[in-house]
Amino acid sequence: MAASQPGGRSTVLDHKSLPERVHQILRQRILDNELPAGTPLVELPLAAEFGVSRTTIRSALRELQAERLIEINPRRGTTVSRMSQRDIDEVCYARFVLEAACLPEVLPNGRAALVRAMTDALEHMKSAAEAGDTSGVILADTELHRATVAATNHPVVLDMWDGLNAQMGALMRSALDRQGIELDETVRRHVKLISVVRRQGLDRVIDELRSHYLGPVD
Repeated sequence: MAASQPGGRSTVLDHKSLPERVHQILRQRILDNELPAGTPLVELPLAAEFGVSRTTIRSALRELQAERLIEINPRRGTTVSRMSQRDIDEVCYARFVLEAACLPEVLPNGRAALVRAMTDALEHMKSAAEAGDTSGVILADTELHRATVAATNHPVVLDMWDGLNAQMGALMRSALDRQGIELDETVRRHVKLISVVRRQGLDRVIDELRSHYLGPVD
């Protein structure tokens, strides 16, 4: 099914998973700032745009709500949200704790494989940043950081880390907005992290990871 969009674009949906496809398209628009914070999302116009039922739109919006990309309020309606600084700090801290806990098992014997995996993800990030593709940068960030946890034999810890990913899009979009960070600066921060992982000892890597997520220690 092809649904027309404002500006003459056409959105092609997969009938096998309509809520997922609507969710993906709206998620990308939010992450790419086509739908900035505060933008209202109204079920009826969205259903007409995508050529789907309001039930399908409702399902897609629930997924976006779980990712903290939107807020659904029975009285005020649904709007694109932006995470608070406290929310950002908490998710970053949780990510840091899980990755730092895994590093002693990965370094030094698994260093070379970890650096290769992180570098591959960095190349994806660079390409996305050059194209101005915020959602692509976020996916590459997930790929890059997940490599540390995936390198261990702890599936429960990996599940816990994956559970944070639903919020990473909202986190990075909010961080980019609040701090005025450009996509190429995001790339540079990850280049620095990988450089430390490649050459330094465990304590130094953990310190750099902490700084990467939480900022320099006072």
